[in-house]
Amino acid sequence: MIIYLHPDNPEIRKLKQISEQLKDGGIFIFPTDTVYAIIADANSKSAVEKIYSIKKLPKDKPLSLLCKDISMASHFIEYLPNSAYRFMKRVTPGPFTFVLKANKNLPKPSIAHHKDKQIGIRIPNHIYLQELLNIHDAPLTSTSAFSNDEFIIDIDDLETIYGQLVNGIVDGGIVKTELSTILQITDDSIVLIRAGKGYETIQNEIQTLEGSDS
Repeated sequence: MIIYLHPDNPEIRKLKQISEQLKDGGIFIFPTDTVYAIIADANSKSAVEKIYSIKKLPKDKPLSLLCKDISMASHFIEYLPNSAYRFMKRVTPGPFTFVLKANKNLPKPSIAHHKDKQIGIRIPNHIYLQELLNIHDAPLTSTSAFSNDEFIIDIDDLETIYGQLVNGIVDGGIVKTELSTILQITDDSIVLIRAGKGYETIQNEIQTLEGSDS
């Protein structure tokens, strides 16, 4: 089922309905500021397992955690240096995935099969997801929508491939295939894992954090 939302003022009523279905274990596809993503409530074991099944992913492959802001994200991070916090504050929301060590607050369905207990956190800059996260007020588990090693950018293709497998697909039009920039944050450094969308705006800021919190 394709769901249409107003591009500038998404209907709160529709988003509340989506939120309730997510809480009940539903799965949706949403446009992001990079590609289309399959999302589920991070606290729903059945929904997270369904994403793994739909994508045919190995259970030890981590999924991303979508948060509405750094305040929500920090609740699930074991340690966030002050300099890394300031950096994240400057560049979010945006097309960046931050890989950090998770703490015990992370929803168990999102980390149950991960050996190193790390999680990729995104604070997406897309009005549909931002409004949904404000309403839902809980993190969402997500992974990109692709088939046969290709990202799906057309809503009709998404409906053909996933229409019978998810509760709904939110129409975001044709999206440009741009992967997020992945940054790993440790106790004393930020390491570039993948240069993607937005990298050109931050490349001069990517530097070691060693000593910056001392």
